[in-house]
Amino acid sequence: MNDKQPISRSFVIPVLDFSPHSPFNIRTLLEDLKDVPGEVICIFNSHEVFEALADHPRIDKFSYNNLNAGVSRSWNLGLNMAEGQTVFVMNADIHIGRPAVEQMDYYLTTLDQAAMVGPQGGVVDYRELRDIIYYDKGKIESPIKCYSISGFLFAVHRERFQSHGLAFDVRYSPCFFEEWDMGLQIMQAGLACYVVPVIDYDHHWGVSANRGEQKVVYFGRELNRDQILLENREKFKRKWHPLLEKAQHSEQPVRQSKARDLHSREIPDSGWNRLEAFIHKVQNQSYAEKLTQTHSDVTQTMLPQIIDRYTIPREGKILDVGCGQGPALSWLLDHGYQPVGITINSEDLKVCREKGFEVYAMDQSFLDLPDASFDLLWVRHCIEHSIFPFFTLSEFFRVLKPGAVLYLEVPLPDTVCRHETNGNHYSVLTSGMWMSLLERTGFFHITRADITVPIPMGTDTYWAFICRKPPLIGMERIISEGFCEKAA
Repeated sequence: MNDKQPISRSFVIPVLDFSPHSPFNIRTLLEDLKDVPGEVICIFNSHEVFEALADHPRIDKFSYNNLNAGVSRSWNLGLNMAEGQTVFVMNADIHIGRPAVEQMDYYLTTLDQAAMVGPQGGVVDYRELRDIIYYDKGKIESPIKCYSISGFLFAVHRERFQSHGLAFDVRYSPCFFEEWDMGLQIMQAGLACYVVPVIDYDHHWGVSANRGEQKVVYFGRELNRDQILLENREKFKRKWHPLLEKAQHSEQPVRQSKARDLHSREIPDSGWNRLEAFIHKVQNQSYAEKLTQTHSDVTQTMLPQIIDRYTIPREGKILDVGCGQGPALSWLLDHGYQPVGITINSEDLKVCREKGFEVYAMDQSFLDLPDASFDLLWVRHCIEHSIFPFFTLSEFFRVLKPGAVLYLEVPLPDTVCRHETNGNHYSVLTSGMWMSLLERTGFFHITRADITVPIPMGTDTYWAFICRKPPLIGMERIISEGFCEKAA
């Protein structure tokens, strides 16, 4: 490399072996980078590979560790040696094309406050320690701000990293949880991670995808892969959970105080009394939801798809809002779940309890349930009975756990069925209006499915809106408002 030319990019490659699990290895990666501008820095973690490649013409710098020093140390070493403004960190077992490099470089330098970008990453529920959304290769069309970037290939903004004192925590060595930890560090610094739509690469998962008794040799010691995972999980919890709990509690009194002020200042007692009377009048107009083949068929089609797509665990808490006479409750119980139903209709309540279902008399707009307590809300043909669907959605949002799922199915307006003329249908809205209300409530990743059903007059269509409550609600807002202290 010509030393007089400025270095715009650095490629950091930790190398442990010749990647026997993959068709790609350090040799093929160096060939990929042969004509791509940027310095190549290899962090050798074994004597064998160092001896074979130390004199390779495409390697500009290297560091040699005679033992495996782990992922975090290797990344930090490479970042400290790098001179490029954009620093790519990549596993030796990937194949990458020049377009991927150029695209990642572009996104990193143009996206707002981007500290790290990569082609794969996720949205994390940091309380339950699980990915609740993972953006895989080819699954996005534009950059998406996320909570962590997968470590096999990413790029960092060196100046932003250095000016904010960011470094990978070596306590997670040799592997696991270092990406989630860095995501929190980046958000705490007021910066951002982005998954970007890059596809010109290939990668075969190694130790992170394996299970069981696989051994990892670290600093000359043979460690069990799953034991490392468990120990690092506890390290992560000790480091971050107290901070997150403190941030969550800090904002609670403010919200309560504002609510009390609005209650006493803006709405007179007579107004509350009239509203209560009107709500009781509407509740008394409910009717029993007899079982029908059409609605049972839709439930048995859509419910398993949602359970599977969003990986709702057997121990997860599921609330069936407006449960009728229990088609969804029956399916869930038959498949090992323990759902809860609510209804305001006395006949439906009686029928469900006779069947042995756990069902309560409760209005969908006034859920007498704890905050953040459900993994899935199943809401079929219920919210159109709400006189104030925006408020009702806010109740759904409240009782869902961070990252949990809402399934909301509604009838269409202006069809041959004329759903808007039903005596207690008060909110038969357009698709755009439902989407807008869901977004204003705070839901994200909203998708719509069109469900066509047979009726005597031909066919009818329902809309199913599927969306999530964001994980760790307000995590970025918590950080930006200064509730977080610097992590240890």
